[in-house]
Amino acid sequence: MERIVIEVDDATAKKWRKTSPQIKNKLEKLFEKQIEIVAERDKETQFEELLDKARREAAKNGLTEEILEQLLNEK
Repeated sequence: MERIVIEVDDATAKKWRKTSPQIKNKLEKLFEKQIEIVAERDKETQFEELLDKARREAAKNGLTEEILEQLLNEK
């Protein structure tokens, strides 16, 4: 397990200090899941951006859907 530090407002920090270890543990697990969800969405966003860039580059170079279909259907 690795420790990280996040900044929160004073009221949140005060509530955290008063929270029981059991609730802290649950919140830590929820935070881990949220980080994973955000990271996965970021990967998907980066992949979509890469696909968009490839589409633009292909279109700029004259590759249309019709030409692509012809290339895919060639034997």
